[in-house]
Amino acid sequence: MPVEDADLLADCATAVLARHDPDSWRHKVDDFWHFVLPREYRHREQGWKLHLSATPLSACLVLSRSIAVLARHRCAFKFTKSLRELHRLVEPNADRTAAGKFITVYPDDDGHAAAIAAELHEVTLGLPGQWILTDRRYRENSLVFYRYGAFDPGFVLSDGGEYVAALTDADGKAVDDQRGVGKAVPEWTVDPFHPAAEPVRTPGSVLVGDRYRVRTAIRQSNRGGVYIAEDTESGEDIVLKRFRRHTGAATDGSDSRIRARAEARMLMALGSSGAAPRYHGLFAWDGDLFVAQEKLDGVPLRRFAARTLRPTEGDSLGPDTELVLDLARQLVDLLERVHEAGYVLGDFTPNNILVTPGNRLKLIDLESALRAWEIGPLLTTPGYTAPEILGRTRLINPAPEVPVDLYALGATMLYLASGVHPPACPGTRIVEMVELMATRQPAVASLRTVLCGLLADDPGARPDLSAVRAALRDPQPVPHTPPTQPDPDRLIADMLAELEATTTPDGPALWPNSTAGSRHDPCSVHVGAAGVLAVLSQAIRAGYDTADLVETTADWLVDRLPREPKIVPGLLFGRAGTAVSLVEAGRLLGAPDIETAGLDLAARLPVRWPIPDVHQGTAGAGMALLALWRMTGRADLLDRARACADHLLAIADIDGDVISWSASSGSSLAGTKHWGFAHGVAGIGSFLLDAASATGDERGLDAAARCVRTLADIADRDGRAAFWPSGEADEGADRIRLTGFCSGSNGVGTFLLRYFAATGDAAAAELAEAAAYAVRCANAVATPVWCHGLASDGDFLLDCADVFGEARYLDWSTDTATSLASRAVRRGERWLTPDEGGDVVAAFGNGFAGPLSFLLRLRHGGDRLLIGPPRSAVRDAVPAIIG
Repeated sequence: MPVEDADLLADCATAVLARHDPDSWRHKVDDFWHFVLPREYRHREQGWKLHLSATPLSACLVLSRSIAVLARHRCAFKFTKSLRELHRLVEPNADRTAAGKFITVYPDDDGHAAAIAAELHEVTLGLPGQWILTDRRYRENSLVFYRYGAFDPGFVLSDGGEYVAALTDADGKAVDDQRGVGKAVPEWTVDPFHPAAEPVRTPGSVLVGDRYRVRTAIRQSNRGGVYIAEDTESGEDIVLKRFRRHTGAATDGSDSRIRARAEARMLMALGSSGAAPRYHGLFAWDGDLFVAQEKLDGVPLRRFAARTLRPTEGDSLGPDTELVLDLARQLVDLLERVHEAGYVLGDFTPNNILVTPGNRLKLIDLESALRAWEIGPLLTTPGYTAPEILGRTRLINPAPEVPVDLYALGATMLYLASGVHPPACPGTRIVEMVELMATRQPAVASLRTVLCGLLADDPGARPDLSAVRAALRDPQPVPHTPPTQPDPDRLIADMLAELEATTTPDGPALWPNSTAGSRHDPCSVHVGAAGVLAVLSQAIRAGYDTADLVETTADWLVDRLPREPKIVPGLLFGRAGTAVSLVEAGRLLGAPDIETAGLDLAARLPVRWPIPDVHQGTAGAGMALLALWRMTGRADLLDRARACADHLLAIADIDGDVISWSASSGSSLAGTKHWGFAHGVAGIGSFLLDAASATGDERGLDAAARCVRTLADIADRDGRAAFWPSGEADEGADRIRLTGFCSGSNGVGTFLLRYFAATGDAAAAELAEAAAYAVRCANAVATPVWCHGLASDGDFLLDCADVFGEARYLDWSTDTATSLASRAVRRGERWLTPDEGGDVVAAFGNGFAGPLSFLLRLRHGGDRLLIGPPRSAVRDAVPAIIG
């Protein structure tokens, strides 16, 4: 974006307010919004909010006319601070709960809202702006929308440990501020803008274009839905794609509808060749454009690779090389068809390629295609975008050149061969990652030369399609020396130094977390200070001089805890892990006040909660209470852990040998069954097993045995590997195989390993070994994080080495550390690992503190953080229960 555009909207606001006593307005600008408040403004907790939409081309006019009205009414409001932020709100894949909300108005009361809405409607009528999906439209063709909602901050801590917008209903009860589509007016409110006799218009129709009857939605986005529909004239099922007016709007006046025309052109150019679906038609309906096209059977390459490209037997990792090579050759053929037609795609990814029966590839979602002389908004996918266009700042850009597609081809081939999405983090050494993967994955080794060429930073160094095709005819692995990686000691030193350098004691969080910090308790383990504190204490035990930072962190936590009176019991998202971290830190520092703060917190952990799991609920509190009982011997802590176990046993859903739990409320997981460690059977079973050893209650051991049988029954076996789904939503033949700790082989294997260590059950041991093999197969493709990535994978493999006493598990954990190092990026002079979105943050669950914990344990030994060793007191007590 040109420099002069950055202040364009602020200049408009200043110019209008100059006519309305400018000194009586307060301004505040954050990373996204420009707030304007009258000096006398008194904050309201909730009420009717107005939103106005605009396009980048109409933004100045909408803003100027709106501010003139708002200034006369002395009404608070905010607007996007620049056209760049507005562009993000109208782009095709913008978050539907925020999409289009260019201006937000905060009236003083209902009368104020009604008067302002009427005037804003009049002054902006006829200007372009998209339909705001979460709101009701004030009048036909209006840019003014409204909904009843919480005013900032208006956030409360949910039962799941996440800050959510909340409202107070007519009975004074706190309820979620639901921001979904069609939920603008809560049932307990009266809509002051629409008389009861006036129907509220709902856009769209079941019968679209007087011809196509919509059956079901494949997906929804801000741009519009993709549907399966019946052609009532032919009786054929087709795919119908909607391109909503004013979404994807740009400064040249174009919007997503121009993308509809681009897709139609591409389908006409490619459909007859079999490279893409057949074209059925392009038509306008209700102001939007629709593209009708052939319905193909198949799955996107992204899901196909996750489900079908399986690990091979033996010591080699990765999918079948011959299948990968066949699909890679087809990718080249598809891209060549596009270029021969005179287009560059600019967004060539595994999401835009369909795998049809017989493993034949087809191109789908072709709206990004541009011809050489065209201009338009960039449509890109993180990780698949060539570095030369990452820095483009204009909202409208010339069509990308052919090397951009060549880079995307390399990124897609890398995913095909390895299952890993190329990292989106700037500074990632992607060619070095390929070189490292090639030492252990045959499919990547066969493609190594092609991949390194296509993924070159220099566009001119990338081979053309004819050279790629020639290289794929008979590819042979070429011996090479893997790149030098930062060793564990260097990573540990750099991570500890980064933690020391980036504390923000006066901020809302001790370490900023750009991806999830504002949504979660800053005192929690997952993204808060308690997780980092646990790792810093681990570093002290390993011989590092982190005592001062441990004291700073612990003191900050003790001071910050009372600011959030609600105590969520979970181990990671609640305060159970926080209590354990404080007690450990207090003991290491010889600081009774810190230890006491942790024990006082533990004594207040709820033992019955609507969420039963480890990360958010009752099982997490129970695990922490048992750990603290073992540290202190306090009988009251054991009694509270027993109460947690009693509650979980009482609410278990038992059907024969199948046992499960589900949250009753307070979480997005409510009503669903999950199998993994974080939110499901594996984690709860692990706690009940440990509780049985501590209390001698055989009911816990029986429940744990049922957990083992349940998990064995749903295991997805493939040769030496075993995988598990997360829960009900991904069951069936099309489910993705998961290997992480939260859900998947790592977490389930963690429980099975502990059950074997406690009981000697051979079936549990065999299944835990299969889980470990699945984790080992995934270590070249997983992200570095602890929550469901390499850090906790390495911890599980170290547990396997401890329990089974076999050197291969230690070797596999060392391989995991090598993979983790290959993801590291430079930040100044330090090597650090990024989160899944490419940001570098200091957090245990989603940042680099989790990888730091694994590396400390790999180099210096010790128990697995938070959940303890697999060989605990369980192994001594359980035989007595059985006997």
